[in-house]
Parts: sequence; C-alpha cells; structure tokens
Amino acid sequence: MRIDLRLDKARRSSLAVGAGFVALDVIRGHKGDKLAAGGTCGNVMAILAWLGWHSVPIARLGEDTPARIVRADLESAGVDTSGVTANASTPTPIVIQWTVVNHAGKHSHRFTTSCPACGQWLPRFRSFARVEATQAIQKINSSPTVFFFDRVCSGINALARWARDVGAIVMFEPSGHNNDMHFREAIELCHILKFSHERLRHVRGFADNPHPSIVIQTLGAEGLRIRWRGKWTHFNSLAAPRFVDSAGAGDWCSAGLLHVVGQDGAKGLKALRKPKIENAIRIGQALSAINCGFEGARGAMSVLTRHSAAKILQKLEGGEGTLPSPVNVSTNSNNNALIYHVCRSSKQPEKSDRLGRTG
Repeated sequence: MRIDLRLDKARRSSLAVGAGFVALDVIRGHKGDKLAAGGTCGNVMAILAWLGWHSVPIARLGEDTPARIVRADLESAGVDTSGVTANASTPTPIVIQWTVVNHAGKHSHRFTTSCPACGQWLPRFRSFARVEATQAIQKINSSPTVFFFDRVCSGINALARWARDVGAIVMFEPSGHNNDMHFREAIELCHILKFSHERLRHVRGFADNPHPSIVIQTLGAEGLRIRWRGKWTHFNSLAAPRFVDSAGAGDWCSAGLLHVVGQDGAKGLKALRKPKIENAIRIGQALSAINCGFEGARGAMSVLTRHSAAKILQKLEGGEGTLPSPVNVSTNSNNNALIYHVCRSSKQPEKSDRLGRTG
C-alpha cells in the first residue's frame, strides 16, 4: 500500500498546548555558532506552529538574556508565548550541542550542560507547581486539541489532566524514567506514549504498559515500532536526502504524528484507522529525514516553508528529493566568548549531571 505523504496545513481550530523542557540551544556547528529555542517541548511546539497550528508552550524561564533569545525565536516561528513566564529565581535552561565530524566525514552531535568556556554548570529544567498550572490554564481561551509534555511534576501533570478532561489528545514523551507517583500518573494520563529505546531500554516491560492507546518505541537508524490495538508494527527509517545532523529528529517525528492524528482531539482516536496512523508515522519520519539535512534541531525551518517541504516530501519515500542549501552561518572567531556571554547572563543552579539531552 502506498502511503500518501501530503503535508496539508493545520485547520484553524487546531490548538496545541505543551509543557516541559523549553531551553536555549547553543549549536556549535562546523561553520560557527547559532542560538535557538530548543528543548523537546519547545521544538515540538515550534514545529507545530510551522505546520499551521496555534501553538502555546507553558514554561517558566528566567529574567535573563537566554530567555529573551528563546522567546524571540519562538515568536519568529509563529508560537504564542503568552504561556512563557519569567521568574528571577529560575534561570533559563541552556544546552550546548557540538557538531562532530569523524575521519570518514560522518556527522554526529553531542550535548553538554556544562559551559566549555568557564566550566560552570548550565541551568537545567525546573518543575513548577499546580498553582502556576492553574494560572496558565486561565490564559488559554479555548480547549486544546493536543497536549504534549516531556517532563513530569505536579504542575505539568495538572495541565495534562485538564487537557484530557477537555477532550485533547495527550502525548507523553519522557526523556528518562523514574518510578515516582508523577511519572506513573503521566503514563495513566496519556493517550500516546513515545520513548527512545536508547534511553529507556533498561526499563523492563516499559513498552508493554497496557494503558496508552498508542505506544511508540523509537529505534534510531532501525526506525521505530508502534503498538496500536494490541499489535506491534515495525517501520523502517526513511533515507535522508542529505545528512548533516540528526539532532531534533525525534521532535519532528512527534510533531508530524500529532499533526496528522491530533486535529480532531481525543474523539478522533475512536475513528482512527490503520491507513491514517501509518500515514502519520511516515509523515513524522519524512519530516525527520528532511531536517537531517540541516544543522540544529529545527534547521529546516530556517530554509523551508511548509509548502516547500510538502513538495520535497512527495519525493522522499525512496530517499530522493533535493534540498536547498543550508543557511550559511558566519564563523564566530571567538566561539567561547559567545557561549561565555550567554552562560554568565544566567544565574547558575546547583551542580547536577554534566551530560544531558535536549529531548
């Protein structure tokens, strides 16, 4: 069966609300440094806005330079930042991405949450309370059709429960696993659970949780597998027409999936048929493949519109299709100075794990 890879614009009524990791990405590429809004939640909300959704992330950032950069970048992507609040006691999370090219010319990326210029630990995600969730809900004028979250705490779980109660599809994409009550509650609240085999393969039985309607396990270069109506189906990955950087691939896959299955909210799950869910997976994988041709978690958005991406998408099933050249980033002659400036503009939290991920 041929899968139609059309990429239509979202309906005007499509509202996505997200909560979790919103951060400043410092992308140290081979052509220079770039600053962009990032974090799994931040990326998914920005991609959905690019696809035509009204997109509202709920996040608490600092009163600092990184927060201003994050807010400005999200707004330039069409994101509604009314749910992004500033708090002087909570520095904006920062993640540094390094682009690495080995002797064979193969590109890969690494993430770090310590400053290479000064050695200090960079700010990380901080949870927020239920009262802040209630305040965020009061700012949203209509019921969401989709709610996406990638971190758990009392405030975020309260948002997920509210979204589920008003009829949204709730998608949970954990970055790690713990056995506390917030994590267990998040599993019960979500309709769609998506997780990485690489990060959560050590958790026995995690993929076989009976509750979520849809469970997606990503397998890196091997593609992914999805459990729907009690049966697992494997999807091979799509070949990228050009490979530069795989950062953000999972975020594009999540956004593409939600774009296809999420516009009717939770009621749409009842009418969901196999061809549509297969199309949703392939759209997500195809968007991931396209973004791999650009540097950064959302590099494709700096070059492509939804309309131009739709044309490429139709040629992509066999790994074909041409991509426009990446936007040139002028090399910063003093890369560490840029990172040091951003680092010092945030108040440093207590020491924590040195290595981290954006999503």
